[in-house]
Amino acid sequence: MHRSRRRFLQASAAFAALVATGCSRNRLPEHVPPKAYAEPPAPGDEVRLLVLGDWGSGQIEQWQVAQGMDRVARELGGFHAGLMLGDNFYPAGIDNVDDPLWRTYFEQVYDTEFLGWLHWYPILGNHDHAGSAQAQVDYSRKNPRWHLPELYWARTFHNAAGAPLVKIIGVDTNKEFERWPEQMKFLDRELADAGNTPVVVIGHHPIYTCGKLGALPRVKTELRDKLVAARVAAYLAGHEHNHQLIVRDGITQLIQGGGGKTLTPLIWRHEAKGVVFADESYGFSVLRAGPTGLRFDWRDKDGRLLYGHRL
Repeated sequence: MHRSRRRFLQASAAFAALVATGCSRNRLPEHVPPKAYAEPPAPGDEVRLLVLGDWGSGQIEQWQVAQGMDRVARELGGFHAGLMLGDNFYPAGIDNVDDPLWRTYFEQVYDTEFLGWLHWYPILGNHDHAGSAQAQVDYSRKNPRWHLPELYWARTFHNAAGAPLVKIIGVDTNKEFERWPEQMKFLDRELADAGNTPVVVIGHHPIYTCGKLGALPRVKTELRDKLVAARVAAYLAGHEHNHQLIVRDGITQLIQGGGGKTLTPLIWRHEAKGVVFADESYGFSVLRAGPTGLRFDWRDKDGRLLYGHRL
């Protein structure tokens, strides 16, 4: 069932792209492996995490964003890991661990000097659930760069002395996800166990948005209430294909959805409550955790700084 639906959606998307662009839509360029790889840095006083959302498009912009990430990695001295915010494979996920999209959309695009050995911690988006969600979990056993032990997970990053700098909790916010009550109990435990360590929760769907896509009911109620009660440092989402910072109702929400898929408009940019920053462009983000706290920087596809926010 997944396969037939996915093939239909792929064919429909391809046909629509050809009609819309007169058969001239730029696709991913031919892959050229780097001559050498830079190892991710050892833990130091801070941890630097790449943040990428809504990326698996197969469009030229996906490749351009990857090149921008590589440039910023060189500028900052490398990244310790990366976070992926879902919609990893358009239009309808992947079929299995041997799906060719793994190679063309993930393995090759992020095979650069500074990204080629980077480890990624993903969550799933709605397009991923149109395919096999379990296959993205199982791929973790095939490729050590892909860390998805379960559809929800927690990972704490430490400094060189072993002190925790930030705890990341990944949750599945999709309506297709049937284990929501079990996941919420897991979230409660992980939030309680964090102690004084800053916590950033990541999920695909935003709680608030000044774009065209609305929030799912259980995300904007139950999930939001838990995050506010726990006083998390931030909630980080994708789904909207743009950049946003919204601070309201006791929560700081960061949106990073410019990883490669066609952009979505910021139709409520000047009307929505709590909007601090919004930009309709391709790009990625950098989360830095250090002795003075957390900082989140939005970058465009070339790596130029768009906006910075200290959490």
